[in-house]
Amino acid sequence: MAKVDLLQSRLDFLREAAHLLAIPSPTTSATLGTARDRLFEEHDADLDAPKKEWNALRREVCGACGNLMIPGRTCEVAYHVRSKVIGKKANKDTSKPASTSERPEKDVVYSCLRCNRTTIQPLPPRPSRHAKQLTRANDMGSHMGASNVHAKSTETKAANASSKQRKKTRKGGLQALLDKSKTQTSGSLGLDLMDFMQ
Repeated sequence: MAKVDLLQSRLDFLREAAHLLAIPSPTTSATLGTARDRLFEEHDADLDAPKKEWNALRREVCGACGNLMIPGRTCEVAYHVRSKVIGKKANKDTSKPASTSERPEKDVVYSCLRCNRTTIQPLPPRPSRHAKQLTRANDMGSHMGASNVHAKSTETKAANASSKQRKKTRKGGLQALLDKSKTQTSGSLGLDLMDFMQ
């Protein structure tokens, strides 16, 4: 347990030091990044790390030179689209639209400007719109009670009201406020600013 904490504290120190020195001294930052990678590999932490953590490390530090990958400054980021072809047969009939299972897969390509090494990471596919709508409907349906259904129906009535009806209710509300303010001012016995304005 103490060995893991010591390793993690050393990795964190090297990471923070590389970040602090990235702009003033990029060479020193790259050396610290390489030392961090080497330490990571010596303790087989790269094998034990989850894929998400490993991808984050590869996005952050170049695997070849240890350069800190800052998009636009020390690396370039590009998107590469690769089409998924099953077997040796390609779709000869191009008039047919591609189905959802044949969506092109996208990769993010990081190119280090110091050593020109490219790091390719696949992007997870986005869920289809239909799947998103179904999950939203299921989530809302399971969390909604009877009172929420009633409140939702009144909201939809107000939202679907015509512009004339909305104007009438707004005008009625303003008129009621004016009438209320007139009755309050007429009931008071003191002088008002309007008494002096005439």
